[in-house]
Amino acid sequence: MKKVNLFVFFVVLFSCTCAGQVHRFYYELTYKPSTKNKTFKKDLFYLDSLDKGSVFMRKEKFESDSLLAAQAYLPVLSLETMNFKVVKDLETPSVTVKDDLFIGTVSYKEPVDIHWKLSSENRITGRLHTQKAEADYGGRHWIAWFTQEIPVFDGPYIFMGLPGFIVELSDADNEYHWKLVGSKKNVRDKLFTESIMDEAVMSKEAYIKNKTNFIKDPLPVLMQSMSDVSKNEEMMSKMNHQAESIKKYYRDNDNTIER
Repeated sequence: MKKVNLFVFFVVLFSCTCAGQVHRFYYELTYKPSTKNKTFKKDLFYLDSLDKGSVFMRKEKFESDSLLAAQAYLPVLSLETMNFKVVKDLETPSVTVKDDLFIGTVSYKEPVDIHWKLSSENRITGRLHTQKAEADYGGRHWIAWFTQEIPVFDGPYIFMGLPGFIVELSDADNEYHWKLVGSKKNVRDKLFTESIMDEAVMSKEAYIKNKTNFIKDPLPVLMQSMSDVSKNEEMMSKMNHQAESIKKYYRDNDNTIER
């Protein structure tokens, strides 16, 4: 996949003005998945932007969902804390977060009301002139560096609302750090907003409650995928083993973006 170098910013600026085509921005996330050790991981995310909307998701999730949408293969059950998709409406502004919860998608929609505090501090990031801004969200204090040289008022995850494009974003503890690393124009003609699996829409409060219950005891959710005929002793033993594996995974990956 060929990417446009971030630092050739005049190419990025020009390609952002192309109407009717999705412009893709590439963010690299360096993050600390566990509170129990100092290990860091890296993931690549896509921010697909079109007109007054965008979709933000991990590269692997986009590729998996694209294959599923083409009916190339059946859904594969997986454990991953980054299996979310953020669909943004920049005009409202609001976000719809769609989280793949093992056998289905749980989603919620909420208005975005981030109270940014703009700083007079400026710096050059690559060749882009950027300004500092700070805000509190999801139990963390966030520091953003945004530029007015890219005419898109967006950024990674749910973040938006600054008078420019977010080039870097990190929390105060530097446990989550997104950095813009590239850009490519005309990757699609529409945004990929759909959910691939069955989707349950609810409030954010209900989402948090359901996900907390799933992490605490995933067995009831796993059993929903089984017919009464298949609930024999051997299958129940496998389900219990799988449930314990899920609980261990979430114990080992407990340092979530939102606390």
